[in-house]
Amino acid sequence: MLRAVQFAARFEFRIDPATVDLCRLIDLGDLPAERIWGEFEKLLLRAARPSLGLEWADRLGVIRRLFPELLALQGCQQEPEWHPEGDVWTHTLLALDCAKGEIEGLPRDKQLAVLLAVLCHDFGKPSTTSVVEGRIRSYEHEAAGVAPTRAFLDRLRIRTLDGYDLKTQVIELVAHHLTPSHFHKNRESVGDGAFRRLAARLEPELLYRVSRADCLGRAGSFSTEAQEWFIARARALGVEERPPRPILLGRHLLPMGIAPGPRIGRIVRAVYEMQLDGKVQDLEAALREARRLLGEDVSDPPDTRAG
Repeated sequence: MLRAVQFAARFEFRIDPATVDLCRLIDLGDLPAERIWGEFEKLLLRAARPSLGLEWADRLGVIRRLFPELLALQGCQQEPEWHPEGDVWTHTLLALDCAKGEIEGLPRDKQLAVLLAVLCHDFGKPSTTSVVEGRIRSYEHEAAGVAPTRAFLDRLRIRTLDGYDLKTQVIELVAHHLTPSHFHKNRESVGDGAFRRLAARLEPELLYRVSRADCLGRAGSFSTEAQEWFIARARALGVEERPPRPILLGRHLLPMGIAPGPRIGRIVRAVYEMQLDGKVQDLEAALREARRLLGEDVSDPPDTRAG
């Protein structure tokens, strides 16, 4: 069944009606996760339009039997102003096809991170969608999507790939897929520290591509101004792939007479928070702040992530 689905997508075949009838009778209950993921990965990476395979998977009963998170998207309505294409399932298929145009130049592991994140990005909508003052809303569906995304990835036993933490990256991309738009909307008050802290959780370059696919995967024309602004800012700060490396390290504190232990960690973390906010930009300034903190009772640094 799964091979038929990915072949239908990759080669844009139609499946013979007799084969369809036969596939619908096959028991998938004892199919190993590795076999499922093997075919699913080929569908995502090798098909120009993965949506074709997912549509066949739906017709053959694969979605209903193996992927409850995807099944829940069907019939989940969206506000027509923002999603004239229809329900969340329709939007997800369109966005997934758009994502194939967003992964050029990425290595295989990061291509899969983008594709899986786009596939899962609206898993939180079925549990959060309601009509508010005559309009369809899905407040905080990003956070609500984390649990079903984790369940989906765990069922396929997707964890790491050649040392790359694929599972964590996908979950973070789902949880923050609206962040580029939120940052752009509040661009007058979003500081550099917000970008640096975001880069500590995920790769902004991948988030940019996920967000673009989400924006483009709709009927009609929607601007990607927010996404372009977001990645331009991240690249200007040099955090499109990773957060800044800490300037101050534990070894820098040992000559000050501090014994190895938790206190060193607290000081290093406190100074790194200052670095993320742009208050510490070189080792001299970092050491100066460390000396200041030595005279204080340093506790865990305050949460300044709003900036």
